[in-house]
Amino acid sequence: DDYKVDEIVNEAYLDLDEIIRFLTELKRFKPANDDKLKALIKLLKSAPDLKGQKVLIFSEFMATTRYLKNQLEAAGIKDVDEVDSRMHDRSEIIRRFAPYYNRPPQGELLEGIDRQTRILISTDVLSEGLNLQDATRLINYDLHWNPVRLMQRIGRVDRRLNPEIEAQIVADHPD
Repeated sequence: DDYKVDEIVNEAYLDLDEIIRFLTELKRFKPANDDKLKALIKLLKSAPDLKGQKVLIFSEFMATTRYLKNQLEAAGIKDVDEVDSRMHDRSEIIRRFAPYYNRPPQGELLEGIDRQTRILISTDVLSEGLNLQDATRLINYDLHWNPVRLMQRIGRVDRRLNPEIEAQIVADHPD
């Protein structure tokens, strides 16, 4: 008697109808309509300061990292890897992306690495405590609501550089 159950049920049905409309609209969405994705692809393919450079892309969601990796590869962009929290052993992907700053002690630079990663797409799982400064650019595909998270992301690339490692990078990649 204290609750208007019939109104609550009717509101629940209205909510379900709204979800159905949303999902129907979502089914019509295609990557070709994704302006943000198109801008990213154009930037990665045509920006002179990104060609051939290592790029770290942060996204808020695991589904977005998978989507971006698939779409970049479909657009012909090579050497793309993706990391999110479901991956427990990320060390190989991190070494492929940043071999200079993540080489094992006393180890050879590319020992055990089958290929290098040029573009690494990640959730915030890689935003703290890692040396990813082999990258020259960072792109925040999704902006985090917390500015501290953004600073942590930037800190993966904008760090104090080791002069010995930097000399090795220049020697290996003089261009």
